[in-house]
Amino acid sequence: MRLILIIILSSFFLFLHAGGNDFNFLCLFPSPDTIPPPPPGQADQLTGPSTACVGDISEYSVDVPVACDCQWTVNGIIQPETDSPLVVTWTQPGPQPVSVVFVCEGGQISDPQTIPVDVFETPEQPQPISGDEYVCEFTYHTYSTVVGPFDSCEWTVNGVVQPGFSPEITYSFGGAGIYLFSVTAYNPCGTSTSQTLNVTAQGSAPSTPSPVQGPGESCTGETETYTTTVGPGESCSWWIDGVLQSSTTTTLEVAWSEWGDHLIEVRAVSDCGTGNPAFKNVLVLHQPWVFLGNDTVILQGQTLVLDAGNPGSGYLWSTGATTPTLPVSISGTYWVNVSNFCGSDSDTIDVSVFVGIAISFNAAGCFDVNVNQRRINLKNLPPGEITIQVINLSGLTCYDGPPAGDIKVALPGIYLIRLTSPELTCHKKVFIP
Repeated sequence: MRLILIIILSSFFLFLHAGGNDFNFLCLFPSPDTIPPPPPGQADQLTGPSTACVGDISEYSVDVPVACDCQWTVNGIIQPETDSPLVVTWTQPGPQPVSVVFVCEGGQISDPQTIPVDVFETPEQPQPISGDEYVCEFTYHTYSTVVGPFDSCEWTVNGVVQPGFSPEITYSFGGAGIYLFSVTAYNPCGTSTSQTLNVTAQGSAPSTPSPVQGPGESCTGETETYTTTVGPGESCSWWIDGVLQSSTTTTLEVAWSEWGDHLIEVRAVSDCGTGNPAFKNVLVLHQPWVFLGNDTVILQGQTLVLDAGNPGSGYLWSTGATTPTLPVSISGTYWVNVSNFCGSDSDTIDVSVFVGIAISFNAAGCFDVNVNQRRINLKNLPPGEITIQVINLSGLTCYDGPPAGDIKVALPGIYLIRLTSPELTCHKKVFIP
């Protein structure tokens, strides 16, 4: 037996010597597959549904590399399951992304794989339809309802499906008659029952009011008058930014309190209903008020952005710029004038740039500074004969002498501390509040 084993081994090594270098030695001694394929992210893609309904049970699967575990998250929440598949019972509507990463032996972590999942509730019946129930022939009107946040709408008028999916519809009426409006809510989980409204169109519509007269620009705090004309026996319905106003005459008084763009709408009203609207846009601004801030100091290399505010106004800076903001990085006196149709205002600011001094010694190892109630205390000073100088931004020397306990300064601000000795000179900047 021993002789046979020696003959076999001798033949094997002769085979290798003769050119069998390509022989896979591991074929003789196979080892278990315990090394994950690099990188683990090369496993098959995550699969599972991208839509679901509240109450559904969904399954998400992925091929897991050898020697790896899964870390699942649903909407960012880590799940206890560490293998595949992950089974989810949906309890909340809305976007619920499902993600998985592989955590493998040796600390390898794969890139995440994600399926965005939209979860829906069975839609409820839309809220009652809002809009005019009596209208004139050949006019257009807007009708609206309220549905769930993830639901779409289907509108029909007299059984004819209308374009669009929003909870609001604008409809152009034809001749006299009764128009049945119906709306249902729907999503991938079903369709609700319908909400309906009967609208009666009768009689000739009043003509569109004449163009609204009145200022197209105004200021907060001012009261303006707007007028129009309608046909005999007709009244008016006024709206501002979609809010019905109390006036039913051809005159509307408005006390403007909010700046911005505003929309005035007026319709003529007769026995049959309301006609088509006339519009007017009004821009309302504030009387300009400008404050650039207190005079200030910045360090060399910093940029201070001056903001004149007052959107919608015109600007003129001391530099010639005409923008609402101005970046500055050099010392100087800067002013701005802001104007609009409500008036003008201006402001000035002094900006000082504190220019640093070249340091001939690493300041971090030179000395330490403590500040307490406008008192400067120096610690960890180098040995030897030392002179301390404290200088403010104006170049005034506040202290010049040897270290002597706390050094008091009179005013807040930025100060330069200079330490000199026969061996070195170093500086530090300190802010005194």
